[in-house]
Amino acid sequence: MLSNRSARAVAAMVLLASAMPACAQSEAPQNISWSIQRDGLSSDFSRVQLTIESRWKPGSSSVWSNDRAIGELQGLSAAQLSGPTSPARFALVRDAGRLDCSGTAGGMTGRGNCTLTADPAFGAYLARHGMGTPTPHETFSLTMSGVGRDLVDAMEKIGYARPTVDQLASMGIHGVSADFIRGLAQSGYKLQSAGDLVSFKIHGVDLAYISDMAAIGPKLRHLSAEDLVSMRIHGVTPDYVRQIAAMGPGFADLSADDLVSFRIHGARPELVRAYASFAKGPLNAEDVVSMAIHGVSADFLDQLAALGYRNLTADELVQLRIHGVSPDYIRSLKAQGMTNLSADQIVRLRLAGFRAGR
Repeated sequence: MLSNRSARAVAAMVLLASAMPACAQSEAPQNISWSIQRDGLSSDFSRVQLTIESRWKPGSSSVWSNDRAIGELQGLSAAQLSGPTSPARFALVRDAGRLDCSGTAGGMTGRGNCTLTADPAFGAYLARHGMGTPTPHETFSLTMSGVGRDLVDAMEKIGYARPTVDQLASMGIHGVSADFIRGLAQSGYKLQSAGDLVSFKIHGVDLAYISDMAAIGPKLRHLSAEDLVSMRIHGVTPDYVRQIAAMGPGFADLSADDLVSFRIHGARPELVRAYASFAKGPLNAEDVVSMAIHGVSADFLDQLAALGYRNLTADELVQLRIHGVSPDYIRSLKAQGMTNLSADQIVRLRLAGFRAGR
């Protein structure tokens, strides 16, 4: 999984690479450099934050910054990084190709330059699978993202449409692995395309999220891909759903649409609990959303209860808010001797423009 720093760097890489003309992408890089910074090292030097910067004609560039086990950098050791500055060589080897890097390392930092070499066997493998031979830039992206035969094989076995080389690189960038694809299939999910797989990863729809949601209730089992992404986008977490479901039978079997609507309109668990305590009769999802939309807050309910209005329906509470009936307005009516008014009577007075105290 990418760290926050890595995610930002990869995002920059994607933007820069997407602006690169096709003719530039087919050419060799002008320069590839590497660096390791002191603040990216683990305490035992077993992991490093490796930054790879590349420049491609005409003036386009990319930056990859990933947290990696030092064992992935063949030839570089923890002793070299922690010792005095000296010449260093290492290789980052993947199915698509390899980066052979040289420079200096020591004093808990390192820097230098790299050369890229494509693996012809992998290029031939992609060609046999109908994806063509990758350009140097595509080889670089596939190497940096760690995409290999396992991902292609998993997609073919499960029945996904053949991805392009660019789509393979995008899947690698966002962490779509063969294990992830196989895990989705075992959970009953075969998505429509490589783009859908990337969307799942971008929005945090992972196997644990799917499993946790399914365990909460029958309506959250076998959700559509669109529902899962929508729930993630709007912050519908398993913990949030469990808190809502614990409020009673009326909330234990909500649909994905209900839960997304709750989150969009700010129906937090504590607010729903307040509705359930003060409103008259059983609440449904539409009542909750309507009250949240119209600003029926916990404080509003508390003040109404203190004024003797505890058992109002959801519709009555919404009507009070829609027509600007505040607790202060009700207090002013009471001060004029208008007690025991119904919610409907108070609304009618408000609509008629009656102002207490005049």
